[in-house]
Amino acid sequence: MRCVFPGNITNVHYSCSLNQLFATGPTRGIDLSGYTHMRIHVAHNGKTPRRIRVSLRNFAPAYSRETDTNSSKYHAVILRSEEINRMTSIPIHDFTVSDWWIDQYQIPRSQAQLELSNVMNLGLDFFDSLTPGDDELELRHLEFTGEWISKETWYLLILGCWMAGITLYATSRLIQLNRQTKHDTQVINSLHLDKQKLQLETDKFRRLSTVDPLTQAYNRFGIDQIVTTLMNHSELQTTEAADFALMVMDIDHFKQINDNYGHDLGDKILQRIAHIIQENLHAEDFLGRWGGEEFIVIQPNTSKEFAMALADKIRQVIATTYFESGNTVRVTLSVGVGERLIGEDFAATFKRVDEALYRAKAEGRNRCIMV
Repeated sequence: MRCVFPGNITNVHYSCSLNQLFATGPTRGIDLSGYTHMRIHVAHNGKTPRRIRVSLRNFAPAYSRETDTNSSKYHAVILRSEEINRMTSIPIHDFTVSDWWIDQYQIPRSQAQLELSNVMNLGLDFFDSLTPGDDELELRHLEFTGEWISKETWYLLILGCWMAGITLYATSRLIQLNRQTKHDTQVINSLHLDKQKLQLETDKFRRLSTVDPLTQAYNRFGIDQIVTTLMNHSELQTTEAADFALMVMDIDHFKQINDNYGHDLGDKILQRIAHIIQENLHAEDFLGRWGGEEFIVIQPNTSKEFAMALADKIRQVIATTYFESGNTVRVTLSVGVGERLIGEDFAATFKRVDEALYRAKAEGRNRCIMV
């Protein structure tokens, strides 16, 4: 562009400008909002250095009218004389909205900010007043540059990556902890099962140690434990009621049964008699096999009179029971019955009741004697 200012012109407002259109339609320009710098090379040839004004016009329906090109927002920046005739990089944020445009169109403060989302054209004009003579103005290079990703976006990406890393690490740790928890749970469950098995085995051996395997009645060791518990409990009692009643039973002529019919039948008779006795006892009573063909019954909180009645009932049931399929074998039972006296130890009680048993034997067997 070449401007000639004749010397005979006295208009001090004589101006000369150059416009580069960006518009692709009446209201459609280009979006420069994503750029950070404008690289421009403006060449000037004249008698004196000039300052050049670079302007960008942005169209927006909020304040622009299609019929008034001046209504597009006017942004401007000044190129100093040393920035002319060379490539110059101008930060986009150096452009400012001109006050004359704000005043002329009464633009509110909210719309008076930098806005380059729909730029219609770029303008070049002399900022200083022209003097008579020839001035040439040429736009040799124009380029808009920007970051592919803005700093803010970079920060967001870094923050996102950091958060993703933290999330990934946390997820990995959760998975690891979950696996460890599952493993620990399996170990705990395994230990629990082992404990249950051990408890079952312990109960099994405890039962084997206290129960007679043939009759399933308590053995001597089991009866001793029961007696110890009852004796300890009796020390806390303040009443004069009997602590327990005691029966000592013996199968009459049991050796002859083994000799005449064999030990297999003898074992069956022991099992059957133990079963009959147990069926007639209360839930809180205890039956034990004292040895061989001798049984013992302990009845807590029971008088000897009640025990005597129960012993005689059991004796009668056994006396009328056949113990062999041919209905040829019957046995009888002799019983001694008594109760623990106050302050008496178990050995003394057992001795008295055992003596009653021998009296029953001596008096003809198949009877109960109470002491």
